[in-house]
Amino acid sequence: MKTKNMRGNRIRLITAILFISIYMLSALAWWAFALTRNQEIIYQKELALLEAKKQWAYDYSYHFSKTITSQSAENQSIVSLNGEEYLTDTTALKQAVKKLFPEIHVFFLTIGQQKTSELRLFVDTNLLENLKSTLHSKKRAWVWEGATLGLITLLIAAAMFFYVDKIIRLNSQQNNFLLAVTHELKTPISAAKLALQTLSRNDKPSLIPKLLDMANSNILRLSRMVEQILLATKFESKFTDPVFSETKVADLVHNAIAGLELPDDKRSLIQIHSSEEIDFQADESMMVIVIRNLITNAIKYGNNMPVELRVERLKVGFKICVSDQGMGISDADKKRIFEKFYRVGEEKTRTQPGSGLGLYLVKKITEIHSGKVSVTDNTPQGTKFILTFNQSNQLA
Repeated sequence: MKTKNMRGNRIRLITAILFISIYMLSALAWWAFALTRNQEIIYQKELALLEAKKQWAYDYSYHFSKTITSQSAENQSIVSLNGEEYLTDTTALKQAVKKLFPEIHVFFLTIGQQKTSELRLFVDTNLLENLKSTLHSKKRAWVWEGATLGLITLLIAAAMFFYVDKIIRLNSQQNNFLLAVTHELKTPISAAKLALQTLSRNDKPSLIPKLLDMANSNILRLSRMVEQILLATKFESKFTDPVFSETKVADLVHNAIAGLELPDDKRSLIQIHSSEEIDFQADESMMVIVIRNLITNAIKYGNNMPVELRVERLKVGFKICVSDQGMGISDADKKRIFEKFYRVGEEKTRTQPGSGLGLYLVKKITEIHSGKVSVTDNTPQGTKFILTFNQSNQLA
């Protein structure tokens, strides 16, 4: 049910972000289109104004030729305007038009062999090119700005999705953690309580050791659960204070396995391979938790097949490998199994005890000891966890 709720929340999140993104991209596209269209309108208005000025210049030339006569005979020419011919000073006409309409150029085209000239007016070609260039450059600018804002919108939407999705997943994992911890705490408490109640009412001395062992075993299980929760809290608050001392790796392995609450048939599955004594500067209680968690997981998911723990010396330092022959872990889960509260295939493994803190603590404690942890597929099947310690806190 929790998985379905999380999937539903993610679908709603994707739908909301997708809707907002489409709306924003549509608004940006319309904005860019409106700006480019407005620039085209401005360009057309500029062209219309130039055409109007050209017409005004022609009207002025007509008025000039009709009303103004030149005092210099050598500058006078016959000019054809509106089908009529006028004797006018062409040089003065050019200067007057240029002064009033600097965007317009005046030309006089001689007609055939006659001395009559026809007035021609042209808009400055450089001005037209500048207007067209301005149009294209601004259109490109609006398009690029729209595309840039669109890209930023997509990046923000993606960031929102990953951020909120992370919160949803973390919230789901925390809820699963609370359910798992509630079960993990309730089970040993109930078992210990039942054993003590039975002990208080039982008049058979032969059952007393068995009942005491049952109560002690469940109290120990409860204590270890609380210990892991407190340790995880310390890691989160950066309040860890490990106490390092020189110990032997073999002793750590022995203490971890000896403290496991396992039936004989499960304990017999553990196979230890260590060729030599290796000294190690470590916080013994923390390293025992690491080895114990790896062995517990291997037995839990190992399909009742042998679990191998191997200690090997390296050129610098050593490594500890814990292998099982279970169904293995998918590549997608391998990337997340060391996250706090994460459990592989939780919907299929609800019957298996666990809180999602085991491998998180393995990673954190290994890093405190200047080591690293990795996970890979075992051969022919299963999973292999490898702890590698090759920093200055190892002593050969």
